[in-house]
Amino acid sequence: MGAKAKKTALLLFCYLLLLGWNAPAQLVRAFLPAEIGVGSFSGSLWQGSAHQLNLRNFTLPEVSWQLTWSAWRPALKLELRDPQGIQGSGILRGWWNLQLHAWQLSAPADFIQQQLPLPVPVSVQGRLQLRLLLGEFSPRGCASLSGGVVNWQNAQLATPLGEVALANVQGQLSCDSQGALALVLKQNSSQLSLTGRGTVAFDGRYQFRGQLRSGPELPAMMKSLMGQLGRADDQGQIPWQVQGRLL
Repeated sequence: MGAKAKKTALLLFCYLLLLGWNAPAQLVRAFLPAEIGVGSFSGSLWQGSAHQLNLRNFTLPEVSWQLTWSAWRPALKLELRDPQGIQGSGILRGWWNLQLHAWQLSAPADFIQQQLPLPVPVSVQGRLQLRLLLGEFSPRGCASLSGGVVNWQNAQLATPLGEVALANVQGQLSCDSQGALALVLKQNSSQLSLTGRGTVAFDGRYQFRGQLRSGPELPAMMKSLMGQLGRADDQGQIPWQVQGRLL
């Protein structure tokens, strides 16, 4: 190849690189699954934002991304913005399997309530905090999790029979052998104690099994309601379970 041809090829490469770098964020729409809807895009393909992202009954006002490097490979730094709902940030990377690195999420507790078809009128208060050091997901589901912690701060339930203070609820996240997301939960307050384990599959099916125990400050009417769930054992614990599918 002559010097003139090499110069022409270099100029063409730089031109194509410039076009790609300034490609509009709108091009992301072609790579999104059909069940994900986006109102509009702004910015470029490498640093942009999606506005009014919709998935099932869930809506995020804004998701921003920036192309970066993580563990010697291309990655996306994502930021979720919703003043009234979920907020968070983290790294998305991986070739065959999807990896979530250094994620932090925060959401009002009633966001979870909106996803669960509860049989009784109960409202929740407080805020959920999630931290995840590293999570890997394959097409078959959850492959591995490291450093996954969930905290429900200032947790409180409001029922027709009164309010129940739960204090702070703590959970540890992991993957089960079937690829579902597993949660080990523990909570203890002067009104109520709860321990148990639950799973959430990728198709939205969930189940939870645990034990409830009333505390010394639980209102008498609430103790009567708990008695309808089952008979307490020698330690005062009542077996409790729930299952269904996320809305």
